[in-house]
Amino acid sequence: MVIPFIMKFKFLLLCVAVVCVTGQLCAQSSASLQSQIQKSKADTGKVKLLLALSRVILLKSGAGAKETDSSYRFMKQAEQLSIQLNDVKGQGNAALMAAMISNKKGDHKGGAALAQRGFDFFKSIDDLPGMAEAYVIIGQHYGNEGQDLDKKIAYYQKAIDIFRQAGLKDREATAIVDMADLQSIKGSYDIAVKNLRTALAIYQSIGKKDLDGLYNLLGGCLTFQGDADNALKYQLKAVRLAEGRGDTSLQMCTIYNRFALSYYTLHKFGDAIIYFDKAVKIAQKYNDTASIVVINGNLAMSYYKMEQPEKALARLQLLKNMNLFTTTQERFENYYDFCLVYLKLKQYKMAKVYIDKMEALKKDAGANYTEMLRSYINYYIAIGQYNKAYPYLQENESFYQKTKVLPFLAQNQLNWFKADSGMGRYQSAIKHYQRYKMLTDSVYLVNNAKHTSFLQIEFDTDKKNKDLQLQAKDIQLLKNNEQLQRSRFLAAQADRNLLIGGSVMLLLSLGVGYNRYRLKQRSNVRLQAQQNEINKQNQSLQLLNSKQEKLLNEKEWLLKEVHHRVKNNLQIVMSLLSTQSAYLENNAAIEAITESQNRVQAIALIHHKLYSADNVASIYMPSYVTDLIRNLTDCFDSVTRRIRFEQVVEPIYLDLTQAVPFGLILNEAITNAIKYAFSSEGGQIVVALNRVGEDGVILTIADNGKGLPAGFDLKTVTSLGMEMMKALSKQLGGTFKVQNKAGVTISVEFKIEKVRHHSEVESNFL
Repeated sequence: MVIPFIMKFKFLLLCVAVVCVTGQLCAQSSASLQSQIQKSKADTGKVKLLLALSRVILLKSGAGAKETDSSYRFMKQAEQLSIQLNDVKGQGNAALMAAMISNKKGDHKGGAALAQRGFDFFKSIDDLPGMAEAYVIIGQHYGNEGQDLDKKIAYYQKAIDIFRQAGLKDREATAIVDMADLQSIKGSYDIAVKNLRTALAIYQSIGKKDLDGLYNLLGGCLTFQGDADNALKYQLKAVRLAEGRGDTSLQMCTIYNRFALSYYTLHKFGDAIIYFDKAVKIAQKYNDTASIVVINGNLAMSYYKMEQPEKALARLQLLKNMNLFTTTQERFENYYDFCLVYLKLKQYKMAKVYIDKMEALKKDAGANYTEMLRSYINYYIAIGQYNKAYPYLQENESFYQKTKVLPFLAQNQLNWFKADSGMGRYQSAIKHYQRYKMLTDSVYLVNNAKHTSFLQIEFDTDKKNKDLQLQAKDIQLLKNNEQLQRSRFLAAQADRNLLIGGSVMLLLSLGVGYNRYRLKQRSNVRLQAQQNEINKQNQSLQLLNSKQEKLLNEKEWLLKEVHHRVKNNLQIVMSLLSTQSAYLENNAAIEAITESQNRVQAIALIHHKLYSADNVASIYMPSYVTDLIRNLTDCFDSVTRRIRFEQVVEPIYLDLTQAVPFGLILNEAITNAIKYAFSSEGGQIVVALNRVGEDGVILTIADNGKGLPAGFDLKTVTSLGMEMMKALSKQLGGTFKVQNKAGVTISVEFKIEKVRHHSEVESNFL
């Protein structure tokens, strides 16, 4: 039993409308806006300030009934003032703000009417931006399912057309992104990806830099299309941009969740769990119950895929005890997750309990209805009642044939193969398995379609050229036949004269031919004997090559196993250190053990990289540096300390013998910078690894902190960390320098040793 690799997405549609209401004012705090309102005159400028304050309060994270009432009060003040001033534009913006407040309160019908009223105001003065914003607000009052979703998308399209007509590229692109988000909910991933690429082109044309939301959504849609590699690339861009900007808003929850889903699709479930954990912490921080429900479900399914159904069940039980479900869809998804986990635990009665619960809710399940179908399929296959699975297989197939989501179609074909195999329908089973393989390869085929078309054009062109050549040969052959016919007439006359001579020559030829035939037979016997000997030698050589290849594979596996065991042993050492620190009360001792844990982690990370990668002889430094910084960031809580990291690492590989001292030096330098370089205001640490000459590199760790204390002398310092870095620099055969200018800069310059072959590495570890 295998669940589909695509999991739930947390939908987050930020309310970006009424930009025309506030302009740049929305970037200010509520306190600043209130101060400006008190000082302002009763004019249109005050109307804008009141509406900006209303919007800031309404969209504040965690805003409740109190904030909604406060937002309404300021909106009414703006509305009354705009009426007194006969400010039609202000009245239109106030109507849109009132619509947003009604939507917040759950009065969607009333909110839509208010938004339409705002549209009428803008239309009366031919205000295109205001009309477009009104369409966006009207669309937001529709739901995200069925005909409501279609209407919402239609209103967004109207707004986009007007934004494009008015030349407002930024708002046009933003509305396109929001519409693509809605299209992804509908399952129209191809259209959503196309629109997102259009929005990206518009943003790039106007020089917009904050594209993490777009990258995140594009990566999510590509994940649904099965393009996991490109999805992960865009998700990584989104994470880097958001983290680089220091974003701690609820949007980071969505970004981390989708990033984790990309890892999930690549079957990197451990990495997925890391980012699901980050996402759920942000959701808990803002008490976003919908996100808490979805991401905990994703965590449960990650443990499920890692063959840890007990942990998955514990996560689902925790979620059930929280009682945070607010919609039928959320309960439906939770029942589906319970069903899968109980099937994995072979507790079939409990699995059937949750199928029955889904059956009771199926009328209100919407698009989640297919989860019940998949539950029935997995359940009947698991208990061996294959014939009962067929109706659900057919219905599930019909649904996903419409949405064209390849992973779901592939999974359904695989389940069909299992059912047919269980029923003994082997010919049908083979067909469904072939269909499954074809669908799993479809993404690759789509990605290579353009290349294939180019090859087809080249093939067709070559074929035409050959056809022309054949036609030329046919014409020449006809000419030759004509000449041949003429020569035959002359030859017939000569034949009669040559008949007698030809008969004599024929007898001679027969004699010579027979003699040559005998010689050829003897030669063939010798050649056949030689060929048999060559075939025997080839078979022996192939057998020898096969044995050698098997030995090489065994050595390769053994080497990876060594690295794996070394890494596990180092993890045990870290666990022992952690256990020991729990019994210590001396802060200095605890700190020393923590630093020792980080040093061991730096070495363990190297061995983890070696057994995880195909190349067991060297470590790719950019990836290693990123993971090491992430570990230290989590250990010292650098986000709370407001410490930012910047990496400038060239694509350099280091041999194991150099990677260990390199990692320890980097660990010590970053640890010292985090601990001692900054005050409470935080700062920045820059880690750079650059080539120097043909075979030299320089490692630089620089901070913009307080710098070294007065009278610091590298030659006389006796701290363990500094002594380690100097000793490890000598081990690298490099030079160790410390500079105290605008912070502390530590640099180590050394030469790269040539990466040794597998045999050399094996001799050191086996």
